[in-house]
Amino acid sequence: MNNKEKIELHKSWWRRENTVPLVAPYIPVKSPYGGLDIVVPPSQIALRKKANAEVHGGLPGDALTVEEIHFGPAFLPALAGAGFEHDNHTSWSIPAFRSAVEATVRPFNPDHPLFVEYRCRLDPLLENWSWDSYLPGMADYLGPMDIAAGLLGPETLAVEMFDNPEAVRRLAGDAADFMAAVLDYELDLYRLAGIPGGVTENFSVWLPGRGARLSEDFSALVGPGQFEDFFIEADTRACRNCDHVFMHVHSAAWRNIPGFLKTQPIGAIEFGNDPNGPDLTTRLETARLIQSAGRALQFGSWEIPLPSTDIERIMKTLDQRGLLVRFQLRPGEDATEHIAWVKGIHRWSIPI
Repeated sequence: MNNKEKIELHKSWWRRENTVPLVAPYIPVKSPYGGLDIVVPPSQIALRKKANAEVHGGLPGDALTVEEIHFGPAFLPALAGAGFEHDNHTSWSIPAFRSAVEATVRPFNPDHPLFVEYRCRLDPLLENWSWDSYLPGMADYLGPMDIAAGLLGPETLAVEMFDNPEAVRRLAGDAADFMAAVLDYELDLYRLAGIPGGVTENFSVWLPGRGARLSEDFSALVGPGQFEDFFIEADTRACRNCDHVFMHVHSAAWRNIPGFLKTQPIGAIEFGNDPNGPDLTTRLETARLIQSAGRALQFGSWEIPLPSTDIERIMKTLDQRGLLVRFQLRPGEDATEHIAWVKGIHRWSIPI
């Protein structure tokens, strides 16, 4: 299938009307050009992204062929006021404040030097997309609490939730308004580039209408009470202008999934596996909770290949409606055979 056909498949996934699960394995393949794009001259962006798309577009599976500008996870916190460091592969935030009381969030400014560098590379990405090559993907959007963690450092933020809860709530609300402003600005750029009816992101999932894919990695470090106290209102506020929101959640945050499900803008959740657990039984119980709440689900493994017995158990336990599975393949494993096998596993659970 091409990107147009896959978009229709993804729309049915959001509606939980797909008749078979979507399967998009993580295939060990070397891209012609990897790493961050910060040091890549803008004049080389289109050439590099098209070369990558030729490789990615030839891979089997239900994921879209997507290319984006990689500035790493510290991009949004840096625009909000955190320090910014990077190497060739990722970026990280340098805390700018010692407490939530003194912390402030800079209003979004498209003339911020780092955003100017991003635009210099985003513009050729948007100018050169086509249905036959790649769809341009949005930036890596961190949620309000992850932005706050970038401004303060996660350890300081964890302590401040106890010592200065009102200041943390204020900071989270300001970060939510900031994130919404950046998102609105970038969504408008994609519309001007002629991308119809939605956008996509680095998970290669279609987001119909005004969409966003968020991460709240800091949620893995808090309990359910703190999550409800600090996250739900901020995440809802950040996504107030969105039609479809796809939330990336680490499995270590499984106890907070009920809180994510109370955040109304979230229509789909990506729930993977972390090296330190929880076990498969707990992950499947959590995945069933997401499905029973009527949300679309991405489930699977990344960097950690699962035994075939675990994959069979997953496919026989979860409802196929609104299910996208992405399993990490081993080097040399045939992706086409894997996809056919996964889609052919029978004895589906009774629909929820």
